Amino acid sequence: MAASAQTTGAQSTGALPTVRRLVLYILFFTLVTVAATGASGLLALVLDPGELTGTERTSALARSIAFLLIAGPLTLLLWRALAKRLLQPAESGAPAWGLYLAAMYATALIAASTSLFSLLGNLASGRTDGWGRDLAGALVWGGVWWWHQWIWRDARRTPRILPNLPGILGSWYGLLVGATALASALSVVFSAALDTFFPAPSIGSPWWKGMLAQLPWIAGGLAVWWWHWVRRGMGAVRGGFADVALVLVGVLAAGAAALGGTGYLLYTLGNAALRGPSLQLLAPAPLALGTAMAGALVCSLAPSWFAGRLPGTAEAGRQVVSGLGLAAGASGLGVCVNASLASLTPPLAGNNTRSLLLAGVIWLALGALTWWRAWRPGKPADPRGRRVYLVAVFGISAVVALVALLVAGFRLIEFLLEPDRLASGLLESVRAPVGLLTATVLVSLYHFVIWRADRTVLESTDSQRDGTLDSIVLVAGGDAGPLRAALAKSTGARVRLLARAGDGYQASEEELAAAIASADVASPRIMLLVEGPGSVRVVELD
Repeated sequence: MAASAQTTGAQSTGALPTVRRLVLYILFFTLVTVAATGASGLLALVLDPGELTGTERTSALARSIAFLLIAGPLTLLLWRALAKRLLQPAESGAPAWGLYLAAMYATALIAASTSLFSLLGNLASGRTDGWGRDLAGALVWGGVWWWHQWIWRDARRTPRILPNLPGILGSWYGLLVGATALASALSVVFSAALDTFFPAPSIGSPWWKGMLAQLPWIAGGLAVWWWHWVRRGMGAVRGGFADVALVLVGVLAAGAAALGGTGYLLYTLGNAALRGPSLQLLAPAPLALGTAMAGALVCSLAPSWFAGRLPGTAEAGRQVVSGLGLAAGASGLGVCVNASLASLTPPLAGNNTRSLLLAGVIWLALGALTWWRAWRPGKPADPRGRRVYLVAVFGISAVVALVALLVAGFRLIEFLLEPDRLASGLLESVRAPVGLLTATVLVSLYHFVIWRADRTVLESTDSQRDGTLDSIVLVAGGDAGPLRAALAKSTGARVRLLARAGDGYQASEEELAAAIASADVASPRIMLLVEGPGSVRVVELD
């Protein structure tokens, strides 16, 4: 009997429950998607019967009915079983449940919102094509989203792992939609302004209709962002994926849009000044300006979003900006080398070395300025805080250098196999990879010097810290996450948390510090076992 009980317990805590949950939630995701697709397709045929005719209508009708009649009942049956299981803490606390809810929530939100915004945008610009399909998608997928946000708000079934992931994804999705639509709307306005200086025959719809078509996307995206960020409180969530998403979207995506749009705008204007202003040369300028302005607007809001977050998050954002500037500057340097080599060869038809050199100079100057302001060379910095950044730079540089070497080697071998070709042909074919390789080598050499200097500082710091704690394993009950963070900050050691079964007793930071001081440990690695009130056992580890 005892052996049977042990076997059952081992199975319940092994890989079997994890695999079962993965299979069930993948199946549930598939069924919900298929059922919603069938329902929206059927509703579209009802709302707009004349959109499809003949065999296309018959095929669409058969597919929608099959999807709905087969996947719909299976979805309801599987949900009834899952709804009962999710009342158990072990089920609602499984990572698979949190991932499913976030994935389905985001999928339904994207499908419903894009259909609704597309419908409103088309109606605002005077187009009615596909209105039934868009309305059906908005209604059906909107219902799926509402169902899953109701599950998310249910305290009995809300995920205990990744509980805020649906809201974080929803908030940043809304901001991306609103910012992208704002860039498109601004480009339409700037294009209309450009047309006043270079009149051309009017073709298609008036410019203001294109502007009206973007307004629902702007308002809708901002509404989605506000609903999650303010109403659902995602703006107050700190740590974990919330900080990662802030750096990825609020800094990386917005910074890339602002920097890329600005660089392309300067190149467009400079190229037009060199070759003579014309509508053809200035055509990309409105979109570049709109993208730069939308990205700059999001970047201007980022400092307020970083308030109250961990210092490491702000440091990660600064390093991302530095990486963007470094990538732009290195690319510009490579293009400058490319243009310099191009000036040594006879010009080809349509070849404009001045435009190529202009692009290189602009990206080099813009990237260097961005990198200088973010990296702040010469100022003291925490060597531990930028080790990941340096490793990332070395990794990306290695990949770029490998690709450049492969291309250059291929061109060189191709030239050697055809001895009749002129030397200028070889230079023309390898100048782009040589320029890229030159920039990559210079970037790697600079950061290698930084790496060596940081390594020297870390080694001297570690030698001064001999006899102090290096790592701590904390075994405590309850929610000991804040205690782990406080212990890591006070000791400077890496702290790993192991949660005890049940609620258990959670010691204070003062009790842990007193236990460490009284134990007089010699090993740099220890375990702190919280056994009860006033009882913290210290175990030295090898």
